[in-house]
Amino acid sequence: MLGFALRLVPHLAMWGLRRFYRVDTAGSPIPDGPALIIANHPNSLIDALVIMQIAGRRVCPLAKAGLFTHPMLGPVLKGLSALPVYRVQDFPTEMERNEDTFSAAIDALLGGGAVLIFPEGLTHSEPRLAPMKTGAARIALRAEEEAGWELGLKVVPVGLTYHRKHAFRGRVAAEVGRHLSVLEWRDERERDERNAVESLTAALGDSLARVTLNFATHEERALIEAAESLYAVEKRLSRPRDRTRLIVRLPRLRRFADAVAWLHETDPASYQQLAASVQTYRSRLSLLGVSEGELPARFPASAVLRYVLVQGFALTVALPLAVVGTVAWYLPYKSPRISLGYYRPDFEAVATMKLATALLAFPATFAVWLAAAWWIAGVKGLVAAALLLPITGIVAMHWRDRWIAVREDARLFWRAARRKTLREQLVARRVALVEQFDELARNWQAERRRLRGSRGEPSS
Repeated sequence: MLGFALRLVPHLAMWGLRRFYRVDTAGSPIPDGPALIIANHPNSLIDALVIMQIAGRRVCPLAKAGLFTHPMLGPVLKGLSALPVYRVQDFPTEMERNEDTFSAAIDALLGGGAVLIFPEGLTHSEPRLAPMKTGAARIALRAEEEAGWELGLKVVPVGLTYHRKHAFRGRVAAEVGRHLSVLEWRDERERDERNAVESLTAALGDSLARVTLNFATHEERALIEAAESLYAVEKRLSRPRDRTRLIVRLPRLRRFADAVAWLHETDPASYQQLAASVQTYRSRLSLLGVSEGELPARFPASAVLRYVLVQGFALTVALPLAVVGTVAWYLPYKSPRISLGYYRPDFEAVATMKLATALLAFPATFAVWLAAAWWIAGVKGLVAAALLLPITGIVAMHWRDRWIAVREDARLFWRAARRKTLREQLVARRVALVEQFDELARNWQAERRRLRGSRGEPSS
């Protein structure tokens, strides 16, 4: 029975993840055969679940050993066939046990499997990657060496970027980068093992940096996200109030980050002026209760009427099922908050704790409702409940998403209609800011062309 329950855990976890987050992917698929997947680590166990979902194959994750004894997370890790990593800050006298973990990971690779490791060595919410640990490089080189350099091991970088990572219905973008062949380090490994490990570790860090967002500070990240959002709306790359897929925004965010970093380095005064202008715009925008990408230049009457009719019809038609679903699933929906109050996890583990609690609460509630239906109405009641409960739950979830969006849109329309002059001033200010961004982009690109030319590289 225990074995069956553990085998069921990955399926339940994937099901829960798809309900908790909107997951977008980009880049090459995870290859078949032996693959060492490396990723940044902003969201505890959720990161492993996201990668397992996009991989399309079985993945064996490495996780810090302390989680395996956690009453909520331990069963999930065991069900995922995770391997424990003993960190010096947690288990200073048990570091030698990592040798068994490394050997198990290597055996999995030698058997053609996929292993997931987080080379930063910790989960964190910093705005940039932490320094890389050497574990991933050592596992990769040892696996190839034990296979006589005929394993064909690929190291696959995956960048994870979250929006509202702690919140139900948040978003995550998973970008798969260019695969690295460990064979390229064979000669260096045979000459100097330590240098090979350090060189491969540096290459892994570079590969992760190319598929992640990295900023100097949290303030710089907020500045760049705000700038990209207002720029996209003004350039009609997205519509106001549009919930643009996060994966679509990433290339623009990286270009903004590179250009702003260049401006900060070459002209600090202009950087400060630009940052102050964006902050002033955001402060005034907050008077309307919206963020950068949410302010339309105008509200055409026909569009407003169409919006009211469509959204009103959808909300009205789905309301009865949404009410039933809300009542039926209210307790498990609220149970993660109770769990957070009891365990008080670190911020990076909030989403993991919420999901783990839900994976226990929702099936238990489903079982209780089925038992009640069978007791009240027999087999027919049992079958009806088994069919209707999931449907009403899904309808309630989507109704909630739509209602929140409509409520926010209505609030914006009401405030903007009452403060028309402020809205017009903000739109004009947005146009001026976009002109500054365009000038920055031209100067940055001209400098890049100049540098490439000085190095004799092609200009495109």
